[in-house]
Amino acid sequence: MAVFRELTIKWRGEEYTFVPSMKLMRSIEMGDISFTDIAVRTSQGRPPISHIAFVLAKMLNAAGAKVTDEQVYSELISGSSEEVANLISFVMLAFSPAETDEKKADAQTASQSKARAKENTEN
Repeated sequence: MAVFRELTIKWRGEEYTFVPSMKLMRSIEMGDISFTDIAVRTSQGRPPISHIAFVLAKMLNAAGAKVTDEQVYSELISGSSEEVANLISFVMLAFSPAETDEKKADAQTASQSKARAKENTEN
């Protein structure tokens, strides 16, 4: 079972898809960045823009974009407040474990198995 979900981030008109990982999270935290600190400071109305730029750059690099944290920082400080808020939310969402409902997953697997069995008996 995957802990994180696949995400797509739009950067300068292009879409980049990636799956966050524990390795990526550790590399970010090794830069002395705390996701909890980002969340707390953002909720207090004082988002740590340099930290968010660093995280977004790491995420974009993981997705295949060639970008530096300075370029991301420049975009953040020149973007609209709505764009910046969306990117901050994206950062917080990216490293939150994907929600799973084991009962739904089991039910879906069972129903898929029944559907496949039915297809096989009809052929």
